Order: sequence, then structure tokens, then C-alpha cells
Amino acid sequence: MTLRLRISAVLGVFLVANALFVLVLLWAYGVFLPGVVASAIVFVQHGTVSLPFLQLPVSLSVAAVLIVAFLLAQIYYGYRRVLSGTAGGETDHEVTHIVRRLAMTADVPEPDLRVVADDEPSCYTVGRLTDATIVVSTGLIERLDRDELEAVLAHEVAHVANRDVTLMTITTLFVEIADRAYHGARLARRAVVDPDELTDRGRLALVWFLPLVALTYVFVAPLLWAFPTVADWATRTLSYAREFAADAAACELTGNPLALATALCSLAESTTAPERDLRVAKMRALCVVPAEPTRGTAVTSVPAADEPIDDETRREHLSAWLEGQTPATAVGTATHPPVDERVRRLQTIAADLEGQT
Repeated sequence: MTLRLRISAVLGVFLVANALFVLVLLWAYGVFLPGVVASAIVFVQHGTVSLPFLQLPVSLSVAAVLIVAFLLAQIYYGYRRVLSGTAGGETDHEVTHIVRRLAMTADVPEPDLRVVADDEPSCYTVGRLTDATIVVSTGLIERLDRDELEAVLAHEVAHVANRDVTLMTITTLFVEIADRAYHGARLARRAVVDPDELTDRGRLALVWFLPLVALTYVFVAPLLWAFPTVADWATRTLSYAREFAADAAACELTGNPLALATALCSLAESTTAPERDLRVAKMRALCVVPAEPTRGTAVTSVPAADEPIDDETRREHLSAWLEGQTPATAVGTATHPPVDERVRRLQTIAADLEGQT
């Protein structure tokens, strides 16, 4: 199966999961739970049960509108939520010039750029429809040399060119929505098993809506348990595919696969690999390597990137890194393929390019 076909297939699964999620919630709270209560009352009074459950509380056209609205809301709020901790700043600096040149090469609209003050090396792209914003930390600029910085930015511009920034912004948010919905549906169980961990909102729900909370746990939670798993799988598959595709496209934009490879090594060494899965990690899928999306204030002075090293030194660095890598840098996460696998693919691309010259 080609990469494009695989991404299309997973996207289809994701859209179906979103539609089913909305329909299940509509059916559960508009038909199923009211039907259970009504049937119980009728049974007590008359000794008979009627279960007209095979219907929706709204027309199909209204349901379709709600599904589309749910997707659009994810696009809008996912974009705003990720960028809520950053702010724009100085725009006339080296990083801006690199992004502008790469965007022209890739023939895409120039993305907005935010350089924020954060010692943690981080770079990610978030987007909605025609908008895209690349967020870069000062820690990343200080960590990489000029060619490596260009390669990482080319990777992010490739995400824009591949039109997957909006998709990944939505999918990472849906993972969180699905998990929170399932978590909320199990409030009654948490109240019994671990009452000290309940939030004030959870305790208030138990006080005022105890029958609904109990019915939700018994009847709705089983309907929702599969959505976090399906969303996790879809996001993992899309993320793996998009990272490999963006790596390859970045090599085409810069003609320097080794620079991207050494950049990935440097970032893997300086970034703590997430120990939790994607449903908890949430927005880490947006980053060039699995890391918490950076938050920080706008900078007025962007640090200059170091001068690049020669290719032979990069090869030696990569060989030493691959031979001495730790399990944390070798093992993939729920959001990214293993760094060592990406590095080896980039080495292969570099060898192919050398063979063509």
C-alpha cells in the first residue's frame, strides 16, 4: 500500500470514528438512557417493556450538521489551544529568512513564525485550513548549527506542503476528547474506587446528578471505551507516516539529509522521551521529536545559529550515536517512529544522493 493510500485509509477511519462518536453520544443521551428509564417505569407499572431504541433523537441532516460542527470546532480550538501559550515577536531575523526561502522553494504560502524564549529545544507546526504557524524555541536554535536548523525548519515546512498540519491538529485533539469522554463516563466507578482523586466538579456532579452518573457508567461507558483506542491508533499511524514523509520532503528542499539526521540525534539526546502514551501526551505528536510543545514569551533578540560542520564529521557523529544510543532514543513512542529508524532512512537518502552525483 502506498503512503498516500495508507494515509487516506487511516483518515477515512478517523472521520468515521468522529461521526460515530457524535452519533453514539446523541443516541446514548437522547434515546438509550431516556428509553431505559421509561421502560423501567412502564415495567413497574404494567409489567411490559417496549424498547424503541433503533432511532436517533434528531434527523440525519441535523446529525450531519452536528458532525461537521464537531470537526470544525476541533480545527478551531485545537489551533488556538496549542498556540495559547505563545506570542509573536521579532520577525526580521535569520529564522524568518530561512522559513521564507523554504516556503518559496516548496511553493507554499509562508507560514507564520513564532520564536519563543524556552531553554527546551522544541519545534512544531500547527494549522487550520489555510493557516499554519511554526513555533521554534530559542533552546532549539542554540542547540543546532545553521544547516541543522534549516533542515528542521524544512521538515516543518514539508508538513505544511503535505497539508497534514490541520489533520494532525485535529487528530491529536480528538484523542484527548475521546479519552476525556470515556474518563468522565466512568465517574461513578472512580467515586467508589478512588474518591480522594475526584475533582470539585466531579463531586458536584455526584451530588446533583447521581442517577445520571450511575446510568452513564453502566450503559454509556461501554459504548465509549473503544474510541480512545481507535483514535490513538489512527493518530499513531498518521503521525508515523507524516514524519517519514516530512523527513523525505525536507531532504528534497535542502539537499542535506545528514544535517536533518544529526539534528534529530541532538534533539533526541536533549529531550526526555515521554513515558506516557499519546492519550496523556496529547499534543506531542505535533513536534519534530516527541516533546512537550514549547511555551514561552516572545523574544526580542533571536540567537544566531552556529556555523555548520562538514559532512564527514556528521557521518562520524551519526555512526557514534547509532552505536551508543540508549533504549530511550531507539524505541518509538505513540507519537513518533524511533529516531534511529529515521536516522538510518536519512543515511540511505544521503547515500542515494551521493550516488547520483
